[in-house]
Amino acid sequence: MRTPWQIRRIPFTFWLGLLIILACEALLLVDVRAAHRSALHTAQAIRALPAPRTHLLGICRLVAQNMTPLAWLGFIIFAEGVLAMQRQGSPLRRRPHHFACLCLASVPIWCVFDFINFYFMHAWDYLDIPVAFWDRFIGYFIAFGAIVPGMLMSGQMMLNSGWFDWASSGSWRMPRWVKWMALLAGAAMTAYAVLSRNPVGCYTLWASLVFLLDPINLKLGRPSMFGDWQKGWYGRTLAAFAGGLLCGFLWEFWNYWALSKWVYHLPFLGGAEKYKYFEMPAVGLIGFIPFGIECWVMWQTLRIPLDGLVEELPDERALL
Repeated sequence: MRTPWQIRRIPFTFWLGLLIILACEALLLVDVRAAHRSALHTAQAIRALPAPRTHLLGICRLVAQNMTPLAWLGFIIFAEGVLAMQRQGSPLRRRPHHFACLCLASVPIWCVFDFINFYFMHAWDYLDIPVAFWDRFIGYFIAFGAIVPGMLMSGQMMLNSGWFDWASSGSWRMPRWVKWMALLAGAAMTAYAVLSRNPVGCYTLWASLVFLLDPINLKLGRPSMFGDWQKGWYGRTLAAFAGGLLCGFLWEFWNYWALSKWVYHLPFLGGAEKYKYFEMPAVGLIGFIPFGIECWVMWQTLRIPLDGLVEELPDERALL
Protein backbone atom coordinates (compact mmCIF):
# COMPACT_ATOMS: atom_id res chain seq x y z
CA MET A 1 0.00 0.00 0.00
CA ARG A 2 1.40 3.38 -1.01
CA THR A 3 1.49 6.06 1.66
CA PRO A 4 2.04 9.83 1.36
CA TRP A 5 5.23 9.52 3.43
CA GLN A 6 8.65 8.37 2.36
CA ILE A 7 10.64 6.09 4.64
CA ARG A 8 13.73 8.20 5.20
CA ARG A 9 15.53 10.17 7.86
CA ILE A 10 13.66 13.25 9.04
CA PRO A 11 15.18 16.25 7.20
CA PHE A 12 17.28 18.81 9.05
CA THR A 13 14.85 21.56 7.98
CA PHE A 14 12.05 19.89 9.92
CA TRP A 15 14.01 20.06 13.17
CA LEU A 16 15.45 23.52 12.48
CA GLY A 17 12.03 25.03 11.74
CA LEU A 18 10.49 23.36 14.79
CA LEU A 19 13.37 24.63 16.96
CA ILE A 20 12.92 28.21 15.72
CA ILE A 21 9.18 28.14 16.42
CA LEU A 22 9.57 26.65 19.91
CA ALA A 23 12.44 29.01 20.78
CA CYS A 24 10.38 32.01 19.69
CA GLU A 25 7.44 30.84 21.78
CA ALA A 26 9.63 30.30 24.85
CA LEU A 27 11.38 33.67 24.59
CA LEU A 28 8.08 35.45 23.99
CA LEU A 29 6.63 33.80 27.10
CA VAL A 30 9.62 34.96 29.15
CA ASP A 31 9.06 38.55 27.97
CA VAL A 32 5.36 38.35 28.86
CA ARG A 33 6.10 37.01 32.35
CA ALA A 34 9.05 39.31 33.05
CA ALA A 35 7.10 42.44 32.05
CA HIS A 36 4.03 41.27 34.01
CA ARG A 37 1.91 41.89 30.94
CA SER A 38 -0.71 40.21 28.85
CA ALA A 39 -1.53 41.02 25.25
CA LEU A 40 -1.32 44.76 24.58
CA HIS A 41 -3.71 46.47 22.20
CA THR A 42 -2.46 50.06 21.87
CA ALA A 43 0.83 51.64 20.84
CA GLN A 44 0.83 53.69 24.05
CA ALA A 45 0.66 50.57 26.24
CA ILE A 46 3.51 48.96 24.29
CA ARG A 47 5.74 52.03 24.58
CA ALA A 48 5.05 52.25 28.33
CA LEU A 49 6.67 48.86 28.99
CA PRO A 50 9.76 48.97 31.23
CA ALA A 51 13.10 48.39 29.52
CA PRO A 52 14.59 44.88 29.88
CA ARG A 53 16.90 44.55 32.89
CA THR A 54 19.30 41.88 31.57
CA HIS A 55 20.83 40.77 28.26
CA LEU A 56 18.61 37.67 28.23
CA LEU A 57 15.48 39.76 28.74
CA GLY A 58 16.72 42.07 25.99
CA ILE A 59 16.81 39.09 23.61
CA CYS A 60 13.31 38.12 24.74
CA ARG A 61 12.08 41.65 24.06
CA LEU A 62 13.67 41.58 20.61
CA VAL A 63 11.84 38.34 19.82
CA ALA A 64 8.56 39.83 21.11
CA GLN A 65 9.06 42.79 18.77
CA ASN A 66 9.79 40.53 15.78
CA MET A 67 7.58 37.54 16.55
CA THR A 68 5.75 37.49 13.21
CA PRO A 69 8.76 37.40 10.86
CA LEU A 70 10.71 35.02 13.13
CA ALA A 71 7.85 32.56 13.68
CA TRP A 72 6.94 32.54 10.00
CA LEU A 73 10.52 31.99 8.94
CA GLY A 74 10.51 28.98 11.27
CA PHE A 75 7.21 27.76 9.86
CA ILE A 76 8.45 27.93 6.24
CA ILE A 77 11.55 25.93 7.15
CA PHE A 78 9.45 23.42 9.14
CA ALA A 79 6.94 23.00 6.30
CA GLU A 80 9.79 22.38 3.86
CA GLY A 81 10.91 19.52 6.08
CA VAL A 82 7.42 18.05 6.15
CA LEU A 83 7.13 18.29 2.35
CA ALA A 84 10.53 16.62 1.96
CA MET A 85 9.27 13.67 4.03
CA GLN A 86 6.26 13.18 1.76
CA ARG A 87 6.42 10.82 -1.19
CA GLN A 88 6.19 13.65 -3.72
CA GLY A 89 9.27 15.35 -2.24
CA SER A 90 9.85 19.02 -1.57
CA PRO A 91 8.91 21.35 -4.45
CA LEU A 92 11.35 23.86 -2.95
CA ARG A 93 14.22 21.52 -3.77
CA ARG A 94 12.91 20.53 -7.19
CA ARG A 95 12.01 24.08 -8.31
CA PRO A 96 14.08 26.52 -6.22
CA HIS A 97 13.76 29.41 -8.67
CA HIS A 98 10.01 29.04 -8.62
CA PHE A 99 9.91 29.21 -4.82
CA ALA A 100 12.31 32.16 -4.66
CA CYS A 101 10.13 34.12 -7.08
CA LEU A 102 7.03 33.11 -5.10
CA CYS A 103 8.54 34.59 -1.92
CA LEU A 104 9.43 37.79 -3.76
CA ALA A 105 5.97 38.00 -5.35
CA SER A 106 4.32 37.47 -1.96
CA VAL A 107 5.52 40.94 -0.88
CA PRO A 108 3.66 42.96 -3.56
CA ILE A 109 0.68 40.57 -3.35
CA TRP A 110 0.18 41.45 0.31
CA CYS A 111 0.98 45.12 -0.36
CA VAL A 112 -2.11 45.23 -2.60
CA PHE A 113 -4.27 44.41 0.43
CA ASP A 114 -2.37 46.78 2.71
CA PHE A 115 -2.73 49.56 0.14
CA ILE A 116 -6.50 49.08 -0.11
CA ASN A 117 -6.76 48.92 3.67
CA PHE A 118 -4.68 51.94 4.64
CA TYR A 119 -5.90 54.25 1.87
CA PHE A 120 -9.55 53.21 1.71
CA MET A 121 -10.90 50.79 4.38
CA HIS A 122 -8.89 51.19 7.61
CA ALA A 123 -9.90 47.73 8.84
CA TRP A 124 -6.59 47.00 10.57
CA ASP A 125 -3.60 48.91 11.96
CA TYR A 126 -0.02 47.97 12.76
CA LEU A 127 1.30 48.82 16.23
CA ASP A 128 4.84 49.59 17.38
CA ILE A 129 6.46 49.26 13.97
CA PRO A 130 10.23 49.96 14.08
CA VAL A 131 11.14 53.57 13.35
CA ALA A 132 14.40 52.82 11.52
CA PHE A 133 13.70 52.19 7.82
CA TRP A 134 15.95 49.12 7.44
CA ASP A 135 14.62 47.50 10.61
CA ARG A 136 11.09 47.98 9.32
CA PHE A 137 11.99 46.91 5.77
CA ILE A 138 13.65 43.64 6.81
CA GLY A 139 10.73 42.72 9.09
CA TYR A 140 8.20 43.56 6.39
CA PHE A 141 10.16 41.64 3.75
CA ILE A 142 10.37 38.44 5.80
CA ALA A 143 6.80 38.61 7.14
CA PHE A 144 5.18 39.59 3.82
CA GLY A 145 7.38 37.20 1.87
CA ALA A 146 6.11 34.28 3.96
CA ILE A 147 2.38 34.96 3.53
CA VAL A 148 1.69 33.27 0.19
CA PRO A 149 4.34 30.53 0.56
CA GLY A 150 3.00 29.68 4.02
CA MET A 151 -0.55 29.14 2.75
CA LEU A 152 0.47 27.25 -0.38
CA MET A 153 2.94 25.02 1.48
CA SER A 154 0.23 24.22 4.03
CA GLY A 155 -2.23 23.35 1.28
CA GLN A 156 0.41 21.31 -0.56
CA MET A 157 1.07 19.20 2.53
CA MET A 158 -2.64 18.40 2.70
CA LEU A 159 -2.84 17.64 -1.04
CA ASN A 160 0.15 15.33 -0.79
CA SER A 161 -1.48 13.56 2.15
CA GLY A 162 -4.50 12.75 -0.01
CA TRP A 163 -6.97 14.74 2.08
CA PHE A 164 -8.82 16.04 -0.97
CA ASP A 165 -8.52 13.11 -3.37
CA TRP A 166 -12.27 12.64 -3.07
CA ALA A 167 -13.03 16.11 -4.50
CA SER A 168 -13.43 15.22 -8.16
CA SER A 169 -16.15 14.64 -10.71
CA GLY A 170 -16.58 14.29 -14.44
CA SER A 171 -15.31 17.11 -16.63
CA TRP A 172 -17.73 19.79 -17.77
CA ARG A 173 -17.62 23.04 -19.73
CA MET A 174 -18.26 26.33 -17.99
CA PRO A 175 -20.47 28.61 -20.11
CA ARG A 176 -18.73 31.71 -21.43
CA TRP A 177 -21.30 33.99 -19.84
CA VAL A 178 -20.43 32.58 -16.40
CA LYS A 179 -16.79 33.53 -16.91
CA TRP A 180 -17.79 37.04 -17.98
CA MET A 181 -20.12 37.37 -15.00
CA ALA A 182 -17.33 36.25 -12.67
CA LEU A 183 -14.94 38.82 -14.13
CA LEU A 184 -17.50 41.62 -13.84
CA ALA A 185 -18.41 40.53 -10.30
CA GLY A 186 -14.73 40.56 -9.36
CA ALA A 187 -14.31 44.08 -10.74
CA ALA A 188 -17.41 45.25 -8.87
CA MET A 189 -16.30 43.61 -5.61
CA THR A 190 -12.84 45.18 -5.86
CA ALA A 191 -14.38 48.56 -6.62
CA TYR A 192 -16.69 48.25 -3.63
CA ALA A 193 -13.77 47.54 -1.28
CA VAL A 194 -12.14 50.74 -2.55
CA LEU A 195 -15.14 53.04 -2.99
CA SER A 196 -16.96 52.16 0.21
CA ARG A 197 -14.07 53.74 2.16
CA ASN A 198 -15.25 51.69 5.11
CA PRO A 199 -14.08 48.48 6.82
CA VAL A 200 -17.25 46.85 5.50
CA GLY A 201 -15.29 46.49 2.26
CA CYS A 202 -13.67 43.44 3.88
CA TYR A 203 -16.82 41.56 2.92
CA THR A 204 -15.72 41.61 -0.72
CA LEU A 205 -11.96 42.17 -0.59
CA TRP A 206 -11.03 38.61 0.35
CA ALA A 207 -12.64 37.03 -2.71
CA SER A 208 -12.79 39.83 -5.28
CA LEU A 209 -9.49 39.16 -7.06
CA VAL A 210 -10.33 35.47 -7.48
CA PHE A 211 -13.25 36.37 -9.73
CA LEU A 212 -11.42 39.26 -11.39
CA LEU A 213 -8.20 37.45 -12.30
CA ASP A 214 -9.07 33.75 -12.60
CA PRO A 215 -11.09 34.10 -15.83
CA ILE A 216 -8.09 35.94 -17.30
CA ASN A 217 -5.73 33.16 -16.22
CA LEU A 218 -8.09 30.60 -17.76
CA LYS A 219 -8.30 32.50 -21.04
CA LEU A 220 -4.50 32.69 -21.25
CA GLY A 221 -4.12 28.97 -20.57
CA ARG A 222 -2.54 29.49 -17.15
CA PRO A 223 -3.26 27.30 -14.10
CA SER A 224 -6.63 28.46 -12.80
CA MET A 225 -9.36 27.58 -10.36
CA PHE A 226 -12.02 27.57 -13.08
CA GLY A 227 -9.78 25.41 -15.26
CA ASP A 228 -9.54 22.86 -12.46
CA TRP A 229 -13.30 22.90 -11.99
CA GLN A 230 -13.95 22.27 -15.68
CA LYS A 231 -11.69 19.21 -15.44
CA GLY A 232 -13.76 18.02 -12.50
CA TRP A 233 -10.94 18.63 -10.02
CA TYR A 234 -11.75 20.64 -6.88
CA GLY A 235 -9.00 19.34 -4.60
CA ARG A 236 -6.52 22.12 -5.37
CA THR A 237 -9.14 24.76 -4.56
CA LEU A 238 -10.05 23.07 -1.27
CA ALA A 239 -6.37 22.71 -0.36
CA ALA A 240 -5.85 26.45 -0.92
CA PHE A 241 -8.93 27.13 1.24
CA ALA A 242 -7.57 24.90 4.01
CA GLY A 243 -4.06 26.36 3.75
CA GLY A 244 -5.44 29.88 4.12
CA LEU A 245 -7.51 28.93 7.15
CA LEU A 246 -4.68 27.06 8.87
CA CYS A 247 -2.31 29.99 8.39
CA GLY A 248 -5.01 32.36 9.62
CA PHE A 249 -5.19 30.46 12.90
CA LEU A 250 -1.39 30.56 13.20
CA TRP A 251 -1.04 34.23 12.21
CA GLU A 252 -3.52 35.36 14.82
CA PHE A 253 -2.01 33.14 17.52
CA TRP A 254 1.54 34.36 16.94
CA ASN A 255 0.38 37.97 16.63
CA TYR A 256 -1.55 38.18 19.91
CA TRP A 257 1.25 38.51 22.51
CA ALA A 258 3.75 40.10 20.11
CA LEU A 259 4.73 43.74 20.54
CA SER A 260 4.96 44.71 16.87
CA LYS A 261 1.51 43.51 15.83
CA TRP A 262 -1.77 44.32 14.13
CA VAL A 263 -5.21 45.03 15.54
CA TYR A 264 -8.60 45.15 13.82
CA HIS A 265 -11.35 47.76 13.58
CA LEU A 266 -14.52 46.10 12.25
CA PRO A 267 -17.42 48.10 13.70
CA PHE A 268 -19.81 46.82 11.02
CA LEU A 269 -19.86 43.50 12.91
CA GLY A 270 -21.71 45.18 15.78
CA GLY A 271 -21.79 43.11 18.95
CA ALA A 272 -20.11 40.19 17.17
CA GLU A 273 -16.85 42.16 17.10
CA LYS A 274 -16.19 41.37 20.76
CA TYR A 275 -16.16 37.59 20.22
CA LYS A 276 -12.58 37.06 19.19
CA TYR A 277 -10.01 34.47 18.27
CA PHE A 278 -7.08 36.37 19.77
CA GLU A 279 -7.15 39.79 17.98
CA MET A 280 -9.40 38.67 15.12
CA PRO A 281 -13.18 38.81 15.58
CA ALA A 282 -14.12 35.14 15.28
CA VAL A 283 -16.41 35.63 12.30
CA GLY A 284 -13.52 37.31 10.47
CA LEU A 285 -11.67 33.99 10.31
CA ILE A 286 -14.01 33.10 7.44
CA GLY A 287 -12.05 35.54 5.29
CA PHE A 288 -8.94 33.37 5.48
CA ILE A 289 -10.70 30.63 3.51
CA PRO A 290 -10.96 32.45 0.16
CA PHE A 291 -7.74 34.36 0.90
CA GLY A 292 -5.70 31.23 0.21
CA ILE A 293 -7.07 30.68 -3.29
CA GLU A 294 -7.08 34.43 -3.96
CA CYS A 295 -3.32 34.66 -3.37
CA TRP A 296 -2.75 31.55 -5.52
CA VAL A 297 -4.74 33.12 -8.37
CA MET A 298 -2.79 36.39 -8.03
CA TRP A 299 0.47 34.43 -8.14
CA GLN A 300 -0.58 32.66 -11.35
CA THR A 301 -1.25 36.06 -12.92
CA LEU A 302 2.11 37.43 -11.75
CA ARG A 303 3.83 34.38 -13.25
CA ILE A 304 2.85 35.47 -16.77
CA PRO A 305 5.79 37.88 -17.25
CA LEU A 306 8.12 35.46 -15.44
CA ASP A 307 7.96 32.68 -18.04
CA GLY A 308 11.41 31.19 -18.47
CA LEU A 309 12.50 32.23 -14.98
CA VAL A 310 9.78 30.46 -13.00
CA GLU A 311 9.26 26.75 -13.61
CA GLU A 312 5.85 25.49 -14.69
CA LEU A 313 3.62 23.68 -12.21
CA PRO A 314 4.11 19.94 -12.86
CA ASP A 315 0.41 19.00 -12.70
CA GLU A 316 -3.02 19.86 -11.25
CA ARG A 317 -1.99 18.53 -7.85
CA ALA A 318 0.63 21.25 -7.36
CA LEU A 319 -0.05 24.52 -5.58
CA LEU A 320 3.59 25.60 -5.74
